[in-house]
Amino acid sequence: MKYLYVALCLLLPALCFGQSSIFIRNSTWQEFDVEVTQYGTHAMAQNEWSVPDTIARIWLEDADEVFQVTRDTSTIPLGDTIYFDIALQGGIDTLSVKLRLIGVSGGSELDYSVAGAGFSEPWFDDGNFHEVQTNLAGKSVVIKFTPNNNDNNYSRDITFAIHDLPIYEINQADYDNPNILNVMAYNIQMLPFGVVGLPQASLRAELFPAQISPYQDVVIFAEVFDDSPREDELEPAMEAAGFPYKTTILNDPGGGLLPWNGGVMIFSRWPIEASDEYDFELCGPNAQDCLANKGIKYAKINKMGKRYHVFGTHMDAGSGQEDYDAKLSQIGEMRRFIAEQNIPDGEPAVFGGDFNIAPIDDDSLYFNFLDSLSPVIPHPIGLPESTFSDNFGNIIDHVWGDSRSLLPLHATNEVITPRSLHDDMWDLYEFSDHRCVLGRFVYPDITSNGKDTVLCPGEDLDLSITTNHAVTYQWLKNGVEIHGATSAVFSLQNVVESDSGRYECRVGYDVTYGDTAGPLIPLLYPYGVDNKQAVLTYDMGLIDVDSVLCKVGVVEHRQLAIEVYPNPNNGNFYVSIDPSVNLQDAIMEVCDVLGKPVLSRKMTSAKQIVNLGVLPKGVYVVSVYTADRAQRQCIILE
Repeated sequence: MKYLYVALCLLLPALCFGQSSIFIRNSTWQEFDVEVTQYGTHAMAQNEWSVPDTIARIWLEDADEVFQVTRDTSTIPLGDTIYFDIALQGGIDTLSVKLRLIGVSGGSELDYSVAGAGFSEPWFDDGNFHEVQTNLAGKSVVIKFTPNNNDNNYSRDITFAIHDLPIYEINQADYDNPNILNVMAYNIQMLPFGVVGLPQASLRAELFPAQISPYQDVVIFAEVFDDSPREDELEPAMEAAGFPYKTTILNDPGGGLLPWNGGVMIFSRWPIEASDEYDFELCGPNAQDCLANKGIKYAKINKMGKRYHVFGTHMDAGSGQEDYDAKLSQIGEMRRFIAEQNIPDGEPAVFGGDFNIAPIDDDSLYFNFLDSLSPVIPHPIGLPESTFSDNFGNIIDHVWGDSRSLLPLHATNEVITPRSLHDDMWDLYEFSDHRCVLGRFVYPDITSNGKDTVLCPGEDLDLSITTNHAVTYQWLKNGVEIHGATSAVFSLQNVVESDSGRYECRVGYDVTYGDTAGPLIPLLYPYGVDNKQAVLTYDMGLIDVDSVLCKVGVVEHRQLAIEVYPNPNNGNFYVSIDPSVNLQDAIMEVCDVLGKPVLSRKMTSAKQIVNLGVLPKGVYVVSVYTADRAQRQCIILE
């Protein structure tokens, strides 16, 4: 309505003469009740001013019009002064938007200000931007405001933007925990060739990364089609924001004009050890999706030694029969592509992006998705309850878990609306026509001490699983369950040759999703509460009891398992060893290729951070020694 009114004012100025409105762009997590009082040397009649909306709602696409006043000489006598206090009451905090109208020949002069707890801005009558920072509901907010014209016709509107700072937060404890992954999925709409869409792609690409939490692990972008904004602004800004690792753009055609690339790209704060991609076979011409090589992008990410398998996608956008068929095919292709990665038991997988499938759609595709992939649907938290438009339940962007991999103990999706207060983005203010989704996944920490081992007859060996979660255990030998072996530790004592074989441990636990209340729960979980069972098989190694091999191979079976990551690195890396090792005499040493030590220290924990400082690039050797074990590994400094 605001934009229709502005258009009419431009075409027919007389219709808008002598009228002003106050708009509130509420980019916070609390609604404001609107109450207006007036005072001064003249009392305006109730029909000369109004409160179009008594609530300043959160995250609306268009700003709320909360006040309107007539400003001609018939309502404000010459020389009189009228004040309006527009109180925005949110919880325990109140903001007061202030107007002062002074009757002059032909209309009224308008001054504006804002006040709140601990601050009161001066009166303004210019056309500039004004900004103040304060606290609301315990959070830091920025209030920025400006009028929309020069007030020549006494018809100036003023917009007040109330903006959370930062727009969202992640606890640093998440970032420091290898068993928690925070994944953002965002269709940022950077379209190529001037295709109709949001303007200012380069500016949006430059500014958005600064909005991302410093503790965000992974970002999946969709619709980063346009090469120039992506390469010149987005990628450098993401690196500056702390994301040094990235995949290539999905399905880059390598210089051809059409079809365009797939627009999906994954950024990570943690090393990407491997990547792959898949080009969808079908596209729906009704949505012009054949202009893009849509598909799936994959990245294997190493967060502090725990590997995560992240899949980003952008599915067909249309609603015609061809688009329905394309999306149905893409659901199956996604399932097969994830399965083809052969993700080991104990390693989690997450897939997210713009699915263009919402639980409110009446085409059954959401049900097809659930039936085909049996995904982990995270619990929805926060507001708003849509990722595209303000329609309730229109959630087409998702970050889901893969139930065929390690199951998360807790999983949530939160929808946020990134907005900018930059002067040059004041009229656009949103970075995309989509909102973005924050997926948070908490996984159990399950580790094993299994490895191939040679034992002499009569020796003992403990095989063990360590976890921070309540699980069940079943030990197996050569694929057959061992009766009564249902504890975290399986002991081989006074071994004989018949104890030789491959040992495994089957670990199980149950997780329930969708068992909490909320307006979106019936939509996201149409089949009701989702009970899933994790069954993970850990290979504990080949145990060989041999009186000859145990003597000649004693060095091999006394080797120490170590892990050094990331590799290559810049001189900062982690060294991790078996947590069951006695650290009393453990020494870690780094040497150059000539054997000259550059660092030597005692290991005080099973996982340590190493900082080599400034050393020449090249190959170095990391060695760890204990009283009876040793192992070394080469690393590359880049």
